[in-house]
Amino acid sequence: MKDWPKIAKLQSDLLAHALVTRQTRVASYMLTKGQGLARFPWLGLTAARHHDYTHADGKAPGSDGADGQRILRDICKWHVEEFAYLLAKLKATPEGDSNVLDHTCVLFTHEHAEANSHKASGMAMILAGHAGRLATGMHTKVMGTAGDLYLTVADDVMGAGLGKFPTATKKIGAILT
Repeated sequence: MKDWPKIAKLQSDLLAHALVTRQTRVASYMLTKGQGLARFPWLGLTAARHHDYTHADGKAPGSDGADGQRILRDICKWHVEEFAYLLAKLKATPEGDSNVLDHTCVLFTHEHAEANSHKASGMAMILAGHAGRLATGMHTKVMGTAGDLYLTVADDVMGAGLGKFPTATKKIGAILT
């Protein structure tokens, strides 16, 4: 889908507009999924689907070794650049005495820590914004499940009062002020 980059920007713009106009204060946003059929012609990747590149099983040309790592790096880089576009849009939009990002908590996660084995532990995640008690301006490695992170963000950053979340066994205090 050659227009995907334009569509991604439009989706980010619409999400920012929905937050600014308070049409919603909660959203879930996915550009592509690693197990999907997406191809990335704007990155020069047309020989195989995203999912095929995540496995060194010979289905995607160049999917193993250094070339495979470069291909997955380029796909992940594009996703992170789109996330940065959304953050910049929120930061550039005034709200009260600051901006929308200052009143928001935005979470980026990659769906696999290691795609070939579908490993879900050790995933890289990015928390951005200044909502609630969210600690900012740091890079840290914390232990726990994605559920632990979601519960901490829901209850201690956003004040949702969930009390529990599937796969959560604890709260992650390292992300809180």
